[in-house]
Amino acid sequence: MVLDLLEVRVTLNPMMGTCHHRPVSTSLSPALADAHDSNYVEFSTSYARRAGSDLTRGASFDRAIIDLPALPYNGVFRSNVPAADVAGVAAETLALARARRVPVAWRVTPTTPPETTAALEALGWHVDHQVPVMAKELDSTTSATLSSGLTVEEVTAAALGEWSRVVAVSFGCPEEYVEGPASYDRDVGLPGETPLRRFLLRIDGDPVASSALLPGPSGAGLAGIFCVGTLARVRGQGFGTIITQAAMAAARDAGARVAVLQASEMGRPIYERLGFDTVGSISVHIPPGL
Repeated sequence: MVLDLLEVRVTLNPMMGTCHHRPVSTSLSPALADAHDSNYVEFSTSYARRAGSDLTRGASFDRAIIDLPALPYNGVFRSNVPAADVAGVAAETLALARARRVPVAWRVTPTTPPETTAALEALGWHVDHQVPVMAKELDSTTSATLSSGLTVEEVTAAALGEWSRVVAVSFGCPEEYVEGPASYDRDVGLPGETPLRRFLLRIDGDPVASSALLPGPSGAGLAGIFCVGTLARVRGQGFGTIITQAAMAAARDAGARVAVLQASEMGRPIYERLGFDTVGSISVHIPPGL
């Protein structure tokens, strides 16, 4: 059952004295933690499927090092390493990153052994930031009503370049460097070739907001939402909500019962209004001098 994934309690709106949205999760259940981390790793290491990348997937750790100098795609994304072995994996990871001249991080996810944090801190790999993990049980109320001139489409190969640009620019990539991530999007699997589904919102044909959906792992009833971005010039008009709802609706229609995501500071209020609740966090550790 879906409720086996979420350990729930009802919270009350202190202003109203009544329940203000669906029951919220107090914490990740072991089943949801494992499903979340598997989904997160599958997405985060996807660029490393490109030829020439360094990709390690195994029971001890999942790591990707690519040539794109972007922290979200480089480093350790999941680990189950004995504390005594953390130093060796950290040193090897840093050496690989330095060889490619890219930034690197070690993520402590909900399933990471607690002693890993202390081992990383002892090596000087301090916490750079925390990423909230949010989850919502999907229901029949996730579709948005579009006003005139707005369209939402699932991205095909023909529109992949437009989607890549919106994602890159909305996350702060200068226009002159957009081709870097766009080339990875093309090389690691066009729409329809991998389980990743992408969505694009247009205003009168102009692409302005993006999202992506990755179902799985198989049998978990879970789907991850990624790449939610809106171009700066049109923010504050509800487009982030609409494009997130598009991914939620697609997840529900595909059979998922729970949607998960990792929230940015900017996006978190949007997700809370949509009924997502914070159920955990990812600590992003970076090495000294990064």
